[in-house]
Amino acid sequence: MSFPQWQLPVLSSAIALGLTACVPSTSLDQPEEVRRPNVVLLFSDDLGYADTGFQNQSQDVETPNLDRLAASGVVFSAGYVTGTVCGPSRAGLMTGRYQQRFGYHENTAPYSRDPNTPVGLELSVPTFANYLQDAGYRTGMVGKWHDSPDEGYWPHQRGFDEHFGFNNGASSYYVGPMNDHKLEYKKEAATYRNGVPAAPFDQYLTDKFGDEAVDYIARNKEDAFFLYVAFNAIHAPMEPKQSDMARFAHIEDESRRKAVAMNYNMDENIGKILDKLDAEGLMEDTIIFFLSDNGGKLNDNHSLNTPLRGEKGSFWEGGIRIPFTVAWNGTIPAGQTIDEPVISLDILTTSLAAAGVAQRDDWQLEGQNLLPLLTGARDRLDDRFLFWANSRGWAVRDRNWKLHVVDQRQKGDQVLLFDLQQDMAEQHELSGQYSEQVARLQAAYRDWDTDNERPRWGRNRKEFPYYNGHHSHEERRARAPELIEQEKQTNEVQREMARKIIDSSNF
Repeated sequence: MSFPQWQLPVLSSAIALGLTACVPSTSLDQPEEVRRPNVVLLFSDDLGYADTGFQNQSQDVETPNLDRLAASGVVFSAGYVTGTVCGPSRAGLMTGRYQQRFGYHENTAPYSRDPNTPVGLELSVPTFANYLQDAGYRTGMVGKWHDSPDEGYWPHQRGFDEHFGFNNGASSYYVGPMNDHKLEYKKEAATYRNGVPAAPFDQYLTDKFGDEAVDYIARNKEDAFFLYVAFNAIHAPMEPKQSDMARFAHIEDESRRKAVAMNYNMDENIGKILDKLDAEGLMEDTIIFFLSDNGGKLNDNHSLNTPLRGEKGSFWEGGIRIPFTVAWNGTIPAGQTIDEPVISLDILTTSLAAAGVAQRDDWQLEGQNLLPLLTGARDRLDDRFLFWANSRGWAVRDRNWKLHVVDQRQKGDQVLLFDLQQDMAEQHELSGQYSEQVARLQAAYRDWDTDNERPRWGRNRKEFPYYNGHHSHEERRARAPELIEQEKQTNEVQREMARKIIDSSNF
């Protein structure tokens, strides 16, 4: 879908200027036309800070393909996303703006602040795909979108030429053979191709996503393309393939074994993508990002955030600080670890710079271009604050200091200050010793928040008084308990049939 009012003025001269520092010419007499780099964005779901080998925090994970990607480029030790949960984090990533600017503080929910507030990523705000599509890129997405159930908000309507995946917050990994049934049970959790229900497929969902990504590369290799692969691994439900569980039989804790097995399977599929780029000779023509949408949920999917405190849904580091790596062979020197705080907002800004697209002020993008830092042209970014907020609290970080404010409702706000350079595990609260830092960070947050819209929706009926019909929430709750239970049992029978079909093909 095209948005003419946001169309990007991409001239060949601008492209050449934007890439001159990154891509050398082979001949001064007859310079070859510079190919704009492909952009591949790999996104995992509820992956903990310790859940990749390249983080060097966990002894049980096996992620050889992510490790080779990280070794070929840069690992950010202080990489962040903009949200503590899936939907807001994705909204920030896809727009290059803090999602609070347009009221997207929480996952889309059944209750709204105002009766006519649309539920979903504001349609007037361009997406990552819109910017690159208007710049002449092919744009494709595979995987989880997680926005409004209204099809007008889905990826194929938001700048992506192609989308294969689902729009719910979660999906069974064994949905493929029973996709028609899922349409009847919970249509937003079914798998679609460009808004049309996908034909049933006898594949584990993560494997299917990997194969779809490889196929997209094969069909678009001659053109500059943007490929966003949003795996739902390792988000619940915890449904690993039995072949992967067998590989990790030595892990005694079954819950942790499931997480590690599902993570390993995602890594295998990332390996397929990297291998395809390599086989097509595209590794030097592709900038690749990998990160998670938020921290791990320790007692849900049994991911690990070691050594960080907290988990998904919180403003502790374990909720917002994630594995983050970027590579571009021949342009970004390999084997780097950078401690500079970066955030997912930086990915769109960096990708546009790599593509030679000059930003416009009216886009209001809020990330920084990381290329000078990645290539060694600079050793630090411009000073800035990083922000997080929802209807229950907020946090702000600069280079060393982080202020974390928890809304305790009747008890009042709890103000917590940490020096992350000395204490990334947030064990030593310092607000009583450094009141001037508290005041400085509070002032920065208040200034930032003046440009934010109030949260549009949520799950607290007192705060959000209008039911909006999202996911037919109240209608489902009103159904007789025996009908709800019957529906669940029917769905589980279908999933068990799917497991047998898929797992039997993996042994």
